[in-house]
Amino acid sequence: MTKFSKQEKETGKRLAKKLQILRNDKPVKWPVITFSQLEKYLKKEEKDLIEKILLINPRDYGKKGKFYGIRPVPKNLTVIRNQEYISVKGKKEKSNPRHLPKRVYQAFLKLNQALKAETGRQLFIRSGYRSPAYQLYVFLYHLTANNWNLRKTMRGAALPGYSEHGYPIKQGVDLNPVQNISDMKHFYKTKEYKWLLKNASKFGFYLSFPVGNKSGTMFEPWHWHYEKK
Repeated sequence: MTKFSKQEKETGKRLAKKLQILRNDKPVKWPVITFSQLEKYLKKEEKDLIEKILLINPRDYGKKGKFYGIRPVPKNLTVIRNQEYISVKGKKEKSNPRHLPKRVYQAFLKLNQALKAETGRQLFIRSGYRSPAYQLYVFLYHLTANNWNLRKTMRGAALPGYSEHGYPIKQGVDLNPVQNISDMKHFYKTKEYKWLLKNASKFGFYLSFPVGNKSGTMFEPWHWHYEKK
């Protein structure tokens, strides 16, 4: 089991805040950042902490998901800009840029068109492709938010190399209703989700973490993946 010292926790907390600022400053490039690019922003103690995190074995914490590997950023990514959605307060907003392999984005557009035609509802890409380095930021963010509880963190956040978001062959996609809801844990109650259960596979999308899944991941009604079967 991995233990973190008080100093490492303080370093991690500062690093998570620093990376969040960098993400907001570079919304287009951040989801596709590489480890070599990330290292330019890091101090030695931050690099040491990251190396320690990357050595964690998820199986020690009940995770049974597949290791997809630390893969290079694909070159055929489509940048998805200015997706519009309605906030919980009823205000029109635009999401930050997202990235998806071209074939996956084209399949999503067809799915979304059919959804609108049949229900009048639509979805937007809440999260698409994430590089392994960006996935590290996501994991660290949740780890600090969960007070360094690795078992709890891994229920909802994957380490780099274990996330479908960084695996274009089985590309993970987080889907969000355009009419936004306050808590995505309740996405399963929506018309959009019920329509997806019946129709998403026609477009190549499949629910990744249903109730009672064997991967050790919590039920994520928003997380689907694209693959050709």
